[in-house]
Amino acid sequence: MTIMPACATRVVPALLAILAAPLAAQQVRLHTSTTARYVQLRPIAYDSASGTFRALPVAAAAPLTEDVEVSAWGLGITGLRAYALLRGRAALGSELVWPRFDDHVQTMVAFVELERPRYRVRAGRQHRASGLGWYAFDGLAGTWRMRGTFRAEVYGGRGYARGFLEPAGSEALRAVDPLQPEQGRLLFGASLWAAPTRASALTAVYQREILSDRSGLVSERAALDARIGLGPVLITGAVDADLATEQWGKARLAALVRLRQRSFLEAEVFRYRPILDLTTIWGVFSPEAHWGVTATARFGPARGVTVSGGWTHRRYEPVTSTTPFLRDVGDDADQLTAGVRLTPGDLVLDAGYRLQLGFGGAQSGGDLVVAYAPPGWRIGARAAAFQQQELFRVADGTVVGLGAEFAARLTDRLAVRADMMRYLHRRLEGQVGADWSQTRGQLAVDWTFGANPDRPRTYP
Repeated sequence: MTIMPACATRVVPALLAILAAPLAAQQVRLHTSTTARYVQLRPIAYDSASGTFRALPVAAAAPLTEDVEVSAWGLGITGLRAYALLRGRAALGSELVWPRFDDHVQTMVAFVELERPRYRVRAGRQHRASGLGWYAFDGLAGTWRMRGTFRAEVYGGRGYARGFLEPAGSEALRAVDPLQPEQGRLLFGASLWAAPTRASALTAVYQREILSDRSGLVSERAALDARIGLGPVLITGAVDADLATEQWGKARLAALVRLRQRSFLEAEVFRYRPILDLTTIWGVFSPEAHWGVTATARFGPARGVTVSGGWTHRRYEPVTSTTPFLRDVGDDADQLTAGVRLTPGDLVLDAGYRLQLGFGGAQSGGDLVVAYAPPGWRIGARAAAFQQQELFRVADGTVVGLGAEFAARLTDRLAVRADMMRYLHRRLEGQVGADWSQTRGQLAVDWTFGANPDRPRTYP
């Protein structure tokens, strides 16, 4: 179970104290989302005698999550707000171990902020999503704005593993990266955003992570994102770099042309190379980059009709380190997608197809959804099918799925949704192995009560 860090242990009691204060001018909004899932899985075990994997009896899991979001404002100081997002987890009578469900309560976000027209100061557990990825930290962030066209931000505090709300040295992550340092991390960063014109914007981000005892560098990265509109044409680009190793990471350049009736054409060229922390053992395997191009089109030939399609080609760079796992898998991969959406009145028909070829195998699949969706509720049926061959999977074959879905907004503050799918696995002729047929479903209830959530846009 995750132990709540020192920053959160200070912020959460402060939030509770604020919420318990006199309610004369205070306003609170509470949103809860309860989700119960049912998942069947087929465990496998390695049989050393035959040298193959052996299927075990089907196991079922019923994980339950409860997200509670609280926002409070009107706290006696103009622009002062408290916010928290807590997640509870449980398993409903399941013998199957579901990931993270021994971590029963987790503070996802918890901060207090003071916002004015020119600046914002925030303290507590926060998230940042940028061209460098998704990061969480416990600390401080300050933002300064000028005339709506320029924004500068600095932030820092106790950092977490990239993409996870867990310390890099936590038990869960050390299972896949056992040589991570035991020390925690300190994260510091700065970003600039500018919009020289109404159709253009530029964002630059710099971020540095060090070990908490200042004994070593974890990562040092920078990213640049830009977009510019030229009439019906929108040009976007992004690039990031690993300053610690002096290597480029991801890069992309795209041009989108807007046409009539919700139609557009888009072309993109990109490069992808994963950037790893200096503290992980996985960096010694020299991750290889790949280049690619993408073409996407969407057309609305008539009202209620949308047709789309896309093609992506990837070229993987030659492997510079020897490995027994990647032999004769090729250097190229192609992906084709096609889709159509029809909305005559309250009826919805959504169909899609995808095909992936190269680099280790092939996979194709399709989805079909037919629904009746008048205002306020929706009921529908769903069908799916996919087939894979030699795509780095335990088993090949064809899977067909059939299911149903339902959603309704009972009031302006209460909504429910549910879906269920039954997947049937048909193995290729002459193939032996596990039967991966299974059933999956979920039921979710969203409830909101309290005052309207938004703070005023202007301040006296």
